Amino acid sequence: MITMKDNVISVTLAILIFLCAAFLIWSIAGLNIYGQETINEATAVQIIKSRFPELKEYPSDQLPPKSIRTERSIDGWYVAFIQEGSGRPVISAKCYFVDNKRNIMSIRTYIPNSMEDAYDAFSAKTCTPGACILETCHGLDIVCGPNPPDVCTAMYQAGDKCLQYAQCGVQQGTCGPVENSGFSRCKSCVQNCINENKDTSQKLFECESTC
Repeated sequence: MITMKDNVISVTLAILIFLCAAFLIWSIAGLNIYGQETINEATAVQIIKSRFPELKEYPSDQLPPKSIRTERSIDGWYVAFIQEGSGRPVISAKCYFVDNKRNIMSIRTYIPNSMEDAYDAFSAKTCTPGACILETCHGLDIVCGPNPPDVCTAMYQAGDKCLQYAQCGVQQGTCGPVENSGFSRCKSCVQNCINENKDTSQKLFECESTC
């Protein structure tokens, strides 16, 4: 004879089985979204080459050299097909993004300007050479690189006014200061003020204000 207690137990077991099955399905779906469906680097490159047959010769050590650079993201892969040259690290680059569903989402092309050269830190994600930015906060000694200061101290130093003319850029594969007449004139003037007024800061800054 089936009692009310037996019915309650049967219903409870059925609910538990249903909940377990639902959790299992949800877990599998989650894995498909966040784990199993991601593509690897080689697959991303092959997808692009299949779409654009002219890129199948990348990478290559033959002249002109050709290389591939990649950057991974949660959603897929950024891939850059780079053509290198003699005397110029990068002649041109074609950059793509392949998502985890194997779609090519974006296409960009990088060609350096006549006075600009990409160097080793070329980014497949931005399709640009690594940052080459003014890192100097104070003074006349210019430092360029990828890490500009977030905040500079408020203490003024002789030569700070010249920094408005300072420029950085990549030339022959090296990040460094770019010579320009505005900064050169200002630096020369301030340096003369410093040399002539080493012992008197008030006269030094009065002189600098005329530069």
